[in-house]
Amino acid sequence: MTNADLHIRRETAVSMAINTVLSGVFFLVAFGFVNPVPVWGVGHFVFDFWVQAFAVAFMGTLVPCALSRRALRSGRVASRPSSIRLPANLFLRSVVLALPAAVLSLAIGAVLFRALGVAHIDWNIALAIKLAFGAGLALVITSLALRATLAEAQG
Repeated sequence: MTNADLHIRRETAVSMAINTVLSGVFFLVAFGFVNPVPVWGVGHFVFDFWVQAFAVAFMGTLVPCALSRRALRSGRVASRPSSIRLPANLFLRSVVLALPAAVLSLAIGAVLFRALGVAHIDWNIALAIKLAFGAGLALVITSLALRATLAEAQG
């Protein structure tokens, strides 16, 4: 395994940990300890997938990619080839990944919870879903974004 691959694994793991904690904090801010958590409507559980996905994808791209560019420039990490191409501007790159993540997350959440036919969800289950979702989305988005970043020096 190259140091670039190790860098991607380490930074992705850090992003997953941070986004899991932040997902928990924002869950508490948004829903408090109200049990059960309402599922439908603006500001409720399903709608929050839009907000959470945008925030996780945006920050899971912007910060790790900025740190990785610095590591590339200093020689602490080597570049690696990748077929993933994203905008060079980190703000734009973050938006390009965050918007589709938010739209897809909201759509998938709405379809799943509509299929389940629930109007409320137990607080503990809602929190567990949001924590797992934050970690899982950070895993996918950060890894993808870092692969594109470490390939920049190749092209």
